[in-house]
Amino acid sequence: MSNVYTLKDLNKRRHRLGSVYKQELEKKIRSVTEFNSEINDLSEKLVDKYNEREKEYQRSYSDIGNKISQLNVSSTKVRSQLISEQKFHSESQCELEAKYTAEIKSLKSSIKSLKGEATLAQKALSLDKVKIISLEAKIDELEAKIKHLELKRVGSSPPISQGLNIVEGLLEKPAQINLSEIDSLRLELGQVKEDLNLKKHEIECMEKGIEATDIIYKRELDRLYSAQSNLMEENSHLRVLVLKKDNEVVPERSAEYEPPLTNDTKERVSKQVPKELQLSALNPLPSQIFSVSGAEAEPLLTTVPIIPDSSMMPMIIYSILTLLLIAII
Repeated sequence: MSNVYTLKDLNKRRHRLGSVYKQELEKKIRSVTEFNSEINDLSEKLVDKYNEREKEYQRSYSDIGNKISQLNVSSTKVRSQLISEQKFHSESQCELEAKYTAEIKSLKSSIKSLKGEATLAQKALSLDKVKIISLEAKIDELEAKIKHLELKRVGSSPPISQGLNIVEGLLEKPAQINLSEIDSLRLELGQVKEDLNLKKHEIECMEKGIEATDIIYKRELDRLYSAQSNLMEENSHLRVLVLKKDNEVVPERSAEYEPPLTNDTKERVSKQVPKELQLSALNPLPSQIFSVSGAEAEPLLTTVPIIPDSSMMPMIIYSILTLLLIAII
């Protein structure tokens, strides 16, 4: 009980109960309060940083939202522009197709009428040639008749040695040769010659007309081919424009994107194409060519020739040489 003190003892001796522990406790409390203050400072700093970060995040989020909205607006504009351009291109393509189709139909009808006129002119020319041959035969016949009558007339004249007896015979017997018949034959011969000259002139005019018709026919064919080539060029140009617009909006779409053919792809395509098609592309069939008044022209609907691969050329040359050798043997 020596460590037990009363209040008086404590007041006299100025001792406090548990002073050492109290000091330690105060130190701990001070350290705890300091730690709490530090924690509070750190928490305030963290809160400030969090607020700043949140503000930055809000700003960036608003910027991203604005950019997304702008991109959406621009994409809708581009899509609407693409749709309008596709519509315009399709309408212009339809108009061009209708225009060139009407022009091709008119050219075909004019070509058909020119063909009919040419056949009629050829028939008339052949008939006129037959008539000319008959007229020439008739002219020869009339000339022979006239010569025969003239010879007969000359042969019927008496010789001078007979003298008065022949004069008396002429007085007794009238001349048997009719001069009017010779004149009529000469008139008929002149008329036939005139008809022959007229027919020859008509034939010359018809030949000139046939030549002019042939020139017009070739010109119409050239116009037809130029119209067809213009239509194909316009279609290819419109397709290229549409593909460019599609590639600008959505590049390399799985179903609609068509990449350009490189050399490797061309070689693969040429290797995949059979030899028969390549040979038929190089040597077209006779049914694919028709002639117009002696001049060859290509058909209206021609396929694009397949370019053979360089590795196929020796095989083609070898096959052609073997065919030539077989034909010679």
